[in-house]
Amino acid sequence: MLTTFDINENFRNLKWSGDDIERLKNYARYRDLYRSDFAKPFANVLRKIRQRYPLSNTTAQSLIEVNLFRALTDFYKFLITNNNFEIKVTEGAASDWEKISLQNNFISVLKEVCIDNSRFGDALFKVAVVDNEVKIFSVCPDCWFPVFNNGNLNDLAGHILFFDIVRDGKIYKHIEKIHKGYIENEIWEVANGKLSRPVSDIEAFGVSAVDDFSNIWNDFVLFPVKNSTESDSYFGESDYKVCESIIEEVMLTVSQNSKIINRHANPKLAGSIENTEMNPETGERRFPNSDFITIGHDGTKPEYITADLQSDAIKSHIDTLLQMFYMLSKTPPQAYGLDIDSNMSGESLKQIFTSAMAKVDDIRAVSLNNAIIRTVKCALAFAGRKNVDVEVHWGD
Repeated sequence: MLTTFDINENFRNLKWSGDDIERLKNYARYRDLYRSDFAKPFANVLRKIRQRYPLSNTTAQSLIEVNLFRALTDFYKFLITNNNFEIKVTEGAASDWEKISLQNNFISVLKEVCIDNSRFGDALFKVAVVDNEVKIFSVCPDCWFPVFNNGNLNDLAGHILFFDIVRDGKIYKHIEKIHKGYIENEIWEVANGKLSRPVSDIEAFGVSAVDDFSNIWNDFVLFPVKNSTESDSYFGESDYKVCESIIEEVMLTVSQNSKIINRHANPKLAGSIENTEMNPETGERRFPNSDFITIGHDGTKPEYITADLQSDAIKSHIDTLLQMFYMLSKTPPQAYGLDIDSNMSGESLKQIFTSAMAKVDDIRAVSLNNAIIRTVKCALAFAGRKNVDVEVHWGD
């Protein structure tokens, strides 16, 4: 937890506090899960599979990527935004907001925020003025550090954002200290993974030391959105946290059974040696075009060796895992296109999606609705429209 904007005290060695390290590690992990980069998040599982089925074996099997993480996030993104979403502002400012919304493709920014909120547990809207144009965009929370007065989670002093800059082959850090009504900008040289010294002429990087806009908007220009959160934590919780182990087990089970099925895709024959043929060149006896296992000299009729895959037990186990995933993620099978009855009424769908819709309503009520209103008000203030009334209509 940061209680000061002092860069030397907090970040000189680019080493965060224990809580921040854990948060940033989780962000990196959840990003990999969303992108199907499972090698790092599930390194132990992959190692176990490859130990059991070595890569030198032509039938070696890696982890089958059943990316329910991305499906979960995309479902909530669609459920939140894909309806009659509308932002209404004071009548005189409607044309200004329409212009800002179109220029920034606001619905796309909203979808990005919904994706980050689901996978990271946190998401950020940011408003800025670039070349005299109002800009609204999403910021990935892996460069974000809130600052609190006296360590009080309910007394936010501001935010710090870190951005990488590469110029003339050198690495720099652009640091934004976001206060109410103004932003302090610093640019530091980076050497050996540490902040070495601040750049004195930051104007050469196209930024000013202090960007004071308090006469236009005397508040922050960064607006966090949180997934479900706890009283002793400022940060939201990723949708992936509660169901990660279940999805890992689903992938592991599917991978193991895929290996068994692949092994028996070309079944072997068993029979007596009299069933084989002699190769006159090598003197070896074989059964043409098949793997053959000899079992004595008593003229046993050849028969296929088949595997007892216990398919019903496998299906039951996977179904049980998926039921647990649906419960933990608060989604029904219908969210993924399964078990859909073409005759299902709207009322029936509402009952099926009760938990999912309750979660969406909770996200909106906790922070998303307020963050959008403040973002729009801030954007309109920068466009010359102060004290505008803003309403968010989510549709049915």
